[in-house]
Amino acid sequence: METNKVIDTNLLIEGETGLTTIFNVIEYPKALEKQDIEVIWPTRRDYLTAIEIMVGLLESSRPIPAIDVLISAVCINRKLMLVTRDHHFGYVKSVKEELSVKINRRRKKEKK
Repeated sequence: METNKVIDTNLLIEGETGLTTIFNVIEYPKALEKQDIEVIWPTRRDYLTAIEIMVGLLESSRPIPAIDVLISAVCINRKLMLVTRDHHFGYVKSVKEELSVKINRRRKKEKK
């Protein structure tokens, strides 16, 4: 299991396993059925960082869902890379350059 990457909800839904946050588990509880899931819990510092992020996003007129702001804060504070399919995490990067994020392209539909 890679411990330097945090898997976002959309990848958990596709069956990816590894390190994730409790916020992703709340969005997709079935992730806990997998054996190779490790869950990060937020700290007070994460919530304070999330507030800073959201203020920056609001000032730039690019708010995103609060859960995603919290996930970003958790990754920033632990120097972890977020792996996601959600392009709006790029907005977080524009206000908090410390966010390491890899935005994977959408998975191609399989031929039937």
